[in-house]
Amino acid sequence: MSGITDARLAAKAIARTFGVAYAIPAIKIEGSYESVLNAVRQKAAESLTFGQSFAIRCHRSAMVPISTRDVEREGGSQILELLAVRNIRVNLDEPDLLISIDLSAKDAYLYTTRVPGPGGLPLSSEWKMLAPLESPLSLVAAYVMMRRGCLTQLLIPCSALDTRFLAEHQIALARGLREFVTREHYPGYVLDLDAVPRSVNIVRRISLEFARQRRFRGVVFADVEGSIAFDSSTNQRSRELGLPIFQPLIGFGEAELSKLSQTVGVDWRELNDTQVQANSVENLELLNLPITEVPL
Repeated sequence: MSGITDARLAAKAIARTFGVAYAIPAIKIEGSYESVLNAVRQKAAESLTFGQSFAIRCHRSAMVPISTRDVEREGGSQILELLAVRNIRVNLDEPDLLISIDLSAKDAYLYTTRVPGPGGLPLSSEWKMLAPLESPLSLVAAYVMMRRGCLTQLLIPCSALDTRFLAEHQIALARGLREFVTREHYPGYVLDLDAVPRSVNIVRRISLEFARQRRFRGVVFADVEGSIAFDSSTNQRSRELGLPIFQPLIGFGEAELSKLSQTVGVDWRELNDTQVQANSVENLELLNLPITEVPL
């Protein structure tokens, strides 16, 4: 691709794109049998150290006169001969180095690494969602919905009085989701808790009203099994607005939550301890909500 000078950095960037299962930083070589074997020998000499093991896997995406089995067999023999003094060995099951070659009509591609991507569906192929950033775990919930194709934006509660919601920390946390969004314009929405009566107690109700105003198709909460914050008023308002609430982390086990939290750079154990209530806010939808748009 034009303009790309570092295949590994490019692969890492591509692997952050929803819908991508994995990305491969590959070396393009001439598709002749001799060129392929030469590239295989060179990669092994550069990568293998004393006592390590290797394997070769060759595939083809077009009809070519080269036998994939010959590449594997002859390439392995040449590597063993070339690196005999390093005590190199073949291990077809769990090699220290797996050399892969893909043969196309004219060229070949050699690689030793696959960078796993998030998989799922392409971003924005499904509904647009709003997620209130009540805790670091909210980032995980938003990520899960984005993996399902839903562009998810954050309502970011900030306060100068409550240390859990300091603006600097909240904005930095929100930007952890930004690296997974390929579009140029991806704003968050800062809610000034200090200007709202009862502050955090009505964040969820505010998220519903704001989602309705901005035509989001649903709201995402980060409840997990055992910590579901039941709020009949919020659930009732959700039904009145025809605006569904999604709780994508319900049913996730500890191991899966831990893995997902590492992906977005948060600690899954930092559960939301906010007691979500919505007392005496029947006319909340009529308020001029103290919310400003910020770039992430």
